[in-house]
Parts: sequence; structure tokens; C-alpha cells
Amino acid sequence: MQGISYRMSSIKKDVETKILISRFLDYLYLERNLSLNTINSYRSDLKLFSAYVEYENRVGLIQIDQNMLFNYLSFCQKTRLHPRTISRYLSSIRAFYKFLLDENIVQKGLIQKGLMENIATPKIVVNPPEYLTLEEVDLLLSIPAEDTVLGLRDRTIIELMYSCGLRVSEVVMLKTGNINLQDRYILVYGKGRKERIVPFGNKAQNLLERYRKWAREILLKRKIRDEFFLNFRGDPLSRKGIWKMIKGYACKSGIKKNIKPHILRHSFGTHLIQNGADLRAVQELLGHADISSTQIYTHLDRGTLIDIHNKHHPLNRLPHKKL
Repeated sequence: MQGISYRMSSIKKDVETKILISRFLDYLYLERNLSLNTINSYRSDLKLFSAYVEYENRVGLIQIDQNMLFNYLSFCQKTRLHPRTISRYLSSIRAFYKFLLDENIVQKGLIQKGLMENIATPKIVVNPPEYLTLEEVDLLLSIPAEDTVLGLRDRTIIELMYSCGLRVSEVVMLKTGNINLQDRYILVYGKGRKERIVPFGNKAQNLLERYRKWAREILLKRKIRDEFFLNFRGDPLSRKGIWKMIKGYACKSGIKKNIKPHILRHSFGTHLIQNGADLRAVQELLGHADISSTQIYTHLDRGTLIDIHNKHHPLNRLPHKKL
């Protein structure tokens, strides 16, 4: 009888946990307008946490205390997870309990008072993002063969990602109706389904027009698709497809950097800042909710800093006196 009672209690806690997580995820989608990828990350983080406390403490997410939370963070550190990953786990847990309390989802007193207090976020060393030089961008763009259907498509994607600082997900979701070739701008749906307008230049305009009139018509195979970029079967291009495509061209280019699709976005932000663009304008173009995310692009190499100091510091302009 005791075993049956324990199993029934465990099932009840499991159902309770699933319901609470489901309500939290609905809130993230309907009220916070977060993307499905972000919501899936929250789901994964909370499922992992609930599985741990159930296995180690035989409790549900409502019954945990701060010691259990500390033990979970200690477990994550012992498994040598990256501090950024642990920080994300903690952020998901904190947001979950804040939702439960703010929305009165559970009765007051059921969740331990001050559960999330004194829980320190792991220190994260933020390194400047790797980016391509202008010469490396030109080299990467020169690899796709523009006289082939897939080559023209790929060149257009790489050009657009660099010209507009797009995320891979934004390229995948780009629709034909979101591209204004005459006025040279695209309507982008970024994180949290937020809209932003990003202009592009003559080169991107030329490639987009050629791809739309020739390569895309061939790829369509008489299908009706709203997505702008298609694979060889006439279906929407996937994130994985773009990743593999760019990695392939990166290998052929011989560039000695770990080139991933996001490096084009980093290059876009870095080059704008280095050429004098206003930080707020770059924030708007990149679709950053917080300007601190944009500030990572203000990094300059040591040689550039020395040149700026030599050129602009007043003491450097004074004649040198011999002692």
C-alpha cells in the first residue's frame, strides 16, 4: 500500500509540474511574444530541473526549498557546464517562479519565501565576437558560382546576411512580401516576433532581383511558396541548410576562422561601428532590445586604438622636446 501511495503522489506531482510549466510557456508565447526557439529553451531548462528535483528529492517544483536549488546549481557546476549555460538555467528557473507568484498561479506560502534570493549568477567573461575583415567578406562572397541556380541563391543569402545583419532564423522566415526592391529595404521579424525595417544596398538589390526572377522560379517547381529562399526541392530553406551551406563555402575560401552564419551578423555590427555609425542606430538595425547587446561591437583591435590615440590625443600633436 505504501508503494502504491508513493506512486500516486509521484504521478500527482508530475501532472502538477507539467500543468505549471505549460501555463508558463503559454504566457511566454501569448504575452511576452517570445519566439518558439526561445520557448523551447525554457521548456528544456525547466524539464531538466524538474527531473533533477524529482530524482534527488522526490518533490515537485512547488515543494522545493533553497537548499535543493543550491544543490542543483552545484550539480551543474560539477558536470562542467559552461557558466553561460548555468546562467541560462538559472534565468529560466527565476522567470518561472516569478510568473507563478506574480500571476497568483499558486497559493501564497506554498513556494518557499525568498526562494530565489542570494542565488548568485555565475560570472561570464564576455569576449569580443569574432568577425570577418572586409577582404574576408569579399572572399567568402566570391566562392558561390552566380551562374548556377544554387550558387546565385547562396550568394544572395550571404550578401543579405552581411548587408542587413540578419540572424539565420530571420533569413528562413523572410517572405516575398517583406522585400521592397524599389525602396531597398526588408521587413524583418526578429526575436519576440518584433518587426524592424533594415535597408540594403545596390549589390544586394541586384542579387535579390536576379534570384527572384530566375533562380527562385526554377526552385519553385510550380509550387506556391511565400518563403523567399528555397531548397532544391522547392521547399523553404532550413536553418540547418543555411548553416551547412555557409560552412561549405568557408572551407573552400581557406579563411582561417571558425566561420558560422552568425559571424556575418557580427561583421555587420562591427564594421558599422568602426566606420562611425551611431550605437543607437546599430541597435535598431540589429533588433537588439538592450543596447548592452550592441556594445559588444564597439571592440577595436589594438593597432586601431593606437592609431586613434596618436591621431587625436592633444599631447601627441605637440612637438617632441629633447631632454
